[in-house]
Order: sequence, then C-alpha cells, then structure tokens
Amino acid sequence: SEAMRRTEQEATRMGQLVGDLLDLARLDQGRPLALGPVDLAHLATDAVADGGAVEPDRPFTLEAPASAVVVGDEAMLRQILANLVANARVHTDAGTPIAVRVRDAGTTVVLEVADQGPGMPPEVASHAFERFYRADPARTRHRGGSGLGLSIVAGIVAAHGGTVGLETAPGHGTLVRVTLPKRPPTPAAAPP
Repeated sequence: SEAMRRTEQEATRMGQLVGDLLDLARLDQGRPLALGPVDLAHLATDAVADGGAVEPDRPFTLEAPASAVVVGDEAMLRQILANLVANARVHTDAGTPIAVRVRDAGTTVVLEVADQGPGMPPEVASHAFERFYRADPARTRHRGGSGLGLSIVAGIVAAHGGTVGLETAPGHGTLVRVTLPKRPPTPAAAPP
C-alpha cells in the first residue's frame, strides 16, 4: 500500500540520517584514521560505475591517470566520492552530465566532481558545507539526503589534512574540488 511504501521510505531516510550523524560524531572525536595506500583513480572509477548503475541514462565521464595514490583511510575517501556524486545527482535533472576528475599534482592529488546543473547563487554556496543547511527545505525533503553530505566530505578532507572548495554560479553548474596531500600530516604524539 501507499502508506507502507511511505513508511519504508521514511525508515530508509532515518537510517541514512543516523549513519550520517555517526560519521560526523566519529570525525568530531578525531578517531584515528585507518591509514594505508589508497588509489584515488581506482575509487573514482568505482564511483562513476556506481553512478551509471543507479542512473544508466545519465552521462558520466571520468578523467583520471592510471593511478593516483595517497595515504589515507580508504572507506572514508570512498565516502567522499560517493557523497559528491550523490549530491550532484540529487541537485541536477536526470540527464545532466557529471564529470569526475582525478589529477596528480605532485605532493597532492586533486579530485573534482563537476555537474552541468543549475549551479548555486553565492549566498547558498557560502553555506554548502554547513551541517543541515538546505537551500530549499521543501524540495530536498523529497529527494532524500540529510543535509549532511557535504559537511561529512569537509570533515573527512580536514581529517586527511586536505582542503575542499566549491566553484559555482547560477547557470554554470557546480564543481567541488578536493585537494588531498599524498601523505597526511602526522598527528601530534599523545602525551604519556
């Protein structure tokens, strides 16, 4: 029935919200990362394949070298890509192209997810990485999402000693650029 379907949707949404809140709590606590070599080119390839599986009619493109390895937490770095691709999907119409790009920049690896969607005005873009921020509460409510996706991305990037930025303007799409050091800064030793 319609009531059951809606209840299931709401339960799924709540489950996602709880998962997102747990991720943020872990980041806030500064839990140690499970560090190891992570190939961002490989993760980007997976993210594009996943996006294409969910939306076969949407044009996804990937630009990446054969490999681009950083020392990081693979599960977290995978989540960055999943969140950025999901964000681009949710905020653009079905056929809108999404590009995922990886670039080796010497001491860092740069990761970009760009869409050709409606873009954001500056007042929205300036809040994009804040927790629970929604430009249009009415719309986002029905299109899934907890309003935490980009704040989790920002937290994961910060935990890896990287930076994240946004380039967007109305009518010009949205590009999120993540820059990660190949070796994260070593955390200060705990006091004895």
